[in-house]
Amino acid sequence: MLPKWEESYSVDNEMIDTQHKKLFDLAQKAYLMVNHSVSKDEIKEVLKEFFEYMRDHFRDEENYMISIGYPALDEHKKHHRQIIIDFSKCVKEVHSANDLKEKIGVIAKEWLLQHILKEDMLIRKYCKDRTFAEKHLSAYVEKYPYTCSCKNKIHEVPLEIHTKIQHENAKYICRFCKQILRLKH
Repeated sequence: MLPKWEESYSVDNEMIDTQHKKLFDLAQKAYLMVNHSVSKDEIKEVLKEFFEYMRDHFRDEENYMISIGYPALDEHKKHHRQIIIDFSKCVKEVHSANDLKEKIGVIAKEWLLQHILKEDMLIRKYCKDRTFAEKHLSAYVEKYPYTCSCKNKIHEVPLEIHTKIQHENAKYICRFCKQILRLKH
């Protein structure tokens, strides 16, 4: 039996997760044909729907990976291409409804277990690691001490603002004392 969709399979992108849920449903539909009496045409229809949806999903997923700067994009695209090739090859080599049923069960199970549950989880891990790094990296950004008229108040100014004050004569004012910030010496 194939696994059912769970939130733990989420890549934290609503569009991709919705597509994955649909692919789980299509794979389940295909896999259930293995032990039921169905015609070759019924199987081909499910295969066609599964294949077309999978192809569209891969395109959307690759665009998503581009948008987040996923470093293993090329390798992931190779996985997608190989799945499409294997899927097409499998369908072309079918000689009977039983043969087709057996192959679709294997495709659905292997694709779900190997691709979504393994490869796509790497996308999720990348996003989580990147978010963690960005959140904690901000603590290490260089800051410059500025003072105002407030007693014992130090304003920690990031490099971007410091540069504007020093080189572009920009003026930044303390929101409490309303005085211009000055670089602490």
